[in-house]
Amino acid sequence: MQRPTDNQISGADGRQGVPASRPSYRFVFWDWNGTLLDDRDYAIGVRNRVFPRFGLPRVDSLQEYHRQFTFPVRLYYEQAGVTDENFVEVANAWMAEYVRGCEEIPLHRGAREALEAIARARIPQAILSASQVDILTKQLNQYGIRHCFQEVLGLDHIYATSKEDLGKACLKRLFLPPEDCVLLGDTLHDAQVAREMGVDCILVCQGHQSREQLCRSGFHVCGSLEEAVGRVLGTSLES
Repeated sequence: MQRPTDNQISGADGRQGVPASRPSYRFVFWDWNGTLLDDRDYAIGVRNRVFPRFGLPRVDSLQEYHRQFTFPVRLYYEQAGVTDENFVEVANAWMAEYVRGCEEIPLHRGAREALEAIARARIPQAILSASQVDILTKQLNQYGIRHCFQEVLGLDHIYATSKEDLGKACLKRLFLPPEDCVLLGDTLHDAQVAREMGVDCILVCQGHQSREQLCRSGFHVCGSLEEAVGRVLGTSLES
């Protein structure tokens, strides 16, 4: 059973900061892109460099990007005009462009402190990502945070399909009761994955989807990693 959220208890604006009760988690799953890694603006730039090569439209504002972004990524591509015939070619070109400069992408403000705070509380952590696991592991090593994670769960391809099966398998392998776990993410897909896994979810609105979109999930929405980790540790303050 999932814990009730403040959105459900006292409205759905995602702004409340004091939990109705202090949650206690035994395991934390982290999404990567957009949650710990601040790659939203970089991803917009990649799209605007790659898509026009295939006669596909640019995205001209953050609001437009938020409206269009969805999972699986294939659906996002299709909505932009990518066809079955050129999906693989476009996806490969997008990934090649993304990888070319990805070493310059920063972590979100407070990401290291968030990981350290949870580690100090002796709560194990894992990355649960729709990214290709080889690229993901390389990035974690680059930022010097691989040691923070007991598990690094990623896909074996670049096409960013759902990650829920990876999460379910991890719960089973580590004998984790879903009700004792939480997933921190930045998209409605993360909320969907959390529901499929049976775990709680906290969403942070500084990534690939807006606060307004995330509040539709029914899970709590935070404005920063600091606030999100405060909820994980039961130390959130009214903001």
